[in-house]
Amino acid sequence: MPQRAKTERLEARITSRQKRLLSDAADLFGETVTQFVLRAAEERANMILHDDNLFRLAEKDRVALIDALSNPPRPNKALRRGYRIYKEKFG
Repeated sequence: MPQRAKTERLEARITSRQKRLLSDAADLFGETVTQFVLRAAEERANMILHDDNLFRLAEKDRVALIDALSNPPRPNKALRRGYRIYKEKFG
């Protein structure tokens, strides 16, 4: 995959303690502070966006979920059998 041109900048004011922390962590990964911060920030951003997408339900899905939780179906034969076996084994 070809590299994209890096045309944007990101700047931040940080304390000396934060700079040492980031520098020490970057050294452990064999990265520059910039590489470390960008990688860590991108990983975190992807995780947050992924989690947000998992929990964002369409309206019809939300209604279906609430309905299923409010009005669960009656246990079928297989579920009752499984419950009986579980109770016999584990009390």
